[in-house]
Amino acid sequence: MSHRQTSCGLVSAQAGFSLIELMVAMVLGLLVVGAAIGIFASNKQTYRATEGLGRVQESSQVAFELMSRDIREAGANPCDVTLAAANIIDGGISATPDGTDWYAAVAQPLYGFEDGGPTHEAGTDVIQVLRTADDIRSVTADTTSGSSDVTYSPGTPTFQSGDVVMICDMKVLGVFKANGDSSGSAASGTVSFGAGTGTNTCGYFPQPNAGVCAGAATAYLFPKFSTISGLQGVRWFVRDADGDATNGASLYRQVDGGTAEEVVQGVTNLQLLYLTDAGYVDADSLTTADAWNAVRAVRVSLSLRDTDVAGTDGTSRQPIARDIENVITLRNRVL
Repeated sequence: MSHRQTSCGLVSAQAGFSLIELMVAMVLGLLVVGAAIGIFASNKQTYRATEGLGRVQESSQVAFELMSRDIREAGANPCDVTLAAANIIDGGISATPDGTDWYAAVAQPLYGFEDGGPTHEAGTDVIQVLRTADDIRSVTADTTSGSSDVTYSPGTPTFQSGDVVMICDMKVLGVFKANGDSSGSAASGTVSFGAGTGTNTCGYFPQPNAGVCAGAATAYLFPKFSTISGLQGVRWFVRDADGDATNGASLYRQVDGGTAEEVVQGVTNLQLLYLTDAGYVDADSLTTADAWNAVRAVRVSLSLRDTDVAGTDGTSRQPIARDIENVITLRNRVL
């Protein structure tokens, strides 16, 4: 009798879960796993949204920083911004800001297109400026009569044939195209402003109040310690280079009519307004060179979107988009 009780008790102690208990445990386990997956998915979505917003904000900072650096310097030169440029570039006097040689139109250093201009995305604006390059150097010897060479220091970076160059002191501002690559060493260089088809109409700069290329007798000789630097024509615009609307367009920067460089991806729109005595106006309202030269600031509005819109599972999500605005003041124009 005692043996049977022990045996029965042993069998009872070794009994497992019933089917109902097992099913309840599985349901509870699935609920816990489902909740964990939901939390993970929510955190992943939050992370991706935060990452996308961070990319948009970073892109806007880069775009505004680089655009501001160019626009602020529109019309500036290393000497005196009130000096009228003696532009001896072949065709320079007749150059217009809306022509193919826009970067030689030094009398109008700021210009824009209202939903226009070359190679832009439809519905977006274009702005272009002429500004001093970041290579300001000092002339090391007086220019001499009959010579079209300028020596300067430091010699690098070099000027390339056809580069637009400025030379100035506090009396005269000369603009020319380099007639050939500059020569010399890192310590000292030489560049020519000689005449030639496609370069310069004449090989000398006029004295103050004298006409451009009015005769060699009017030549102005720049003294030692004058300043020489490159003159950059910079154009900003939006373009969808690959034609794929899903990844958006990009902000581009073009220098002196060269190959445009992609600066910031995910820029879908660029709108510009210009501050005048009448307030902010668009480009179509500025119909003369004097009107453009009276602009004191530029309001830049950019529309940006996150370009990473594809999910890891092959699905897509709504991209994060932001409209951001910034006002850029031209340094050489008094408010």
